[in-house]
Amino acid sequence: MSDVLLKFITITWTLIAEMAPYLLFGFAVASILHCLLHPDQIKKYLGQPGFKSVIKSTLIGIPMPLCSCSVIPVASSLRKSGATRGATASFLSATPQTGVDSILATYALMGGPFATVRVLVALISGCLSGFLIERLVKEPVIFKPPQSTPPTVSSCCSKPQTKRPSLFAGLRHGFLTLTSDLAPALFIGLILAGLLSTFLPQDWLGTHFHNQWLAFTAATLISLPLYICATASIPMAYALVAAGLSPSAALIFLIVGPATNSATVVAAWKLLGHKATLLYLITLVSIAWLAGFAFDVFLSQSHFQEVIHDHETTLSLWQHMSGFILCSLLVGAYLLKKRASKRKCCAN
Repeated sequence: MSDVLLKFITITWTLIAEMAPYLLFGFAVASILHCLLHPDQIKKYLGQPGFKSVIKSTLIGIPMPLCSCSVIPVASSLRKSGATRGATASFLSATPQTGVDSILATYALMGGPFATVRVLVALISGCLSGFLIERLVKEPVIFKPPQSTPPTVSSCCSKPQTKRPSLFAGLRHGFLTLTSDLAPALFIGLILAGLLSTFLPQDWLGTHFHNQWLAFTAATLISLPLYICATASIPMAYALVAAGLSPSAALIFLIVGPATNSATVVAAWKLLGHKATLLYLITLVSIAWLAGFAFDVFLSQSHFQEVIHDHETTLSLWQHMSGFILCSLLVGAYLLKKRASKRKCCAN
C-alpha cells in the first residue's frame, strides 16, 4: 500500500512540477492581457454583424484564460451589450478551449504539436461556428445594440468606464482571481490524472478502445456533459494517453470537454436559441473529429509515447521550486477567496 501511495504522490507531483513554470508564465501574460483588453472595448468591436466580428471574437477569445463556467457571464454580457449571435457563439467556442495558461501547460505535458493543434482547432471552430450561425440564423430585433447611449454623470467618486485597469489590478486578476477560480478544478484534474496513471495498466485503454471509431465516440460522449476547464483537462489527457488511449481521442477530449458541458449548453440555448446552439455543438464535434482523424494521419502514436517517457526523467530544481510556488499560490488564492466570500456573507 505504501508503494502505491508513493507512486501516486510521485506521479502527481511530477505533473505539477512539469506544468508549473508554464502556468506561472501564463498567469503573468493573463495579467497583461487584463490590462490591455478592456471589456468596453471588446463589446465595441463585436457589435457589427458580419464575418469580421466573428473573427475578432475568436481572436480575442483564444488567449483569454476563461474556463467553461467563467466564460458564460462574459459571453452573456457581450450578447446583452450588442454583440451579434455569431460573435457570441465564436467567443463561447474558442475561449474555453484555450487560454495562455492552458496553451503553455499543453506544451509542457503534451508537446508542441498538441498545443499547436489546440490553438488551430479553437480558431477554426470559433470562426466556422460563428459564420454558420451568422448565415443560417436570423438575428432577432431585440438584441440590436442601442442607437444612443445615455449621458454619463460624473462625480468625485465615479471612475470613467473606459479607463484601463492598472498594473496592480492586472496582477491581482492574473495571480489571485484567476488562480482562485482555477485551483479546485486543477487540483481535481491532477489528482484524477495521478490516480489513472497509478492504477490503470499502461496498455489497458489501448486494448479496450483500439478501434478508432469506438475511441472517438467514447471520448465525445464522456466530454460532452463533463465540466472540466482547458487547463485541468491537460493532466487527465496526459494520463489517458499514458494508459494507452490514442492521442487523437485524447485530442477530442481536450477540444470538446472545455467547450461543452451542461452549463454551457443551457447558457447557449438561452443566449443564442435552440437552432444556433445545435449548430454550435455539431460544428464543434465535427471539427474535433476531423482534427482527430488528421492527427492519426500526420502524427504517429509513437511520437507521443516518447513525449510521455520524457516526463519520467528527473525533475530539475527549478521545476520543483516552480511546483511549490504554484501550489502555494493556488491554495493561498483559494483560501483568500473563501475568506472574502465568508466576510461578505456575514456583512449581509
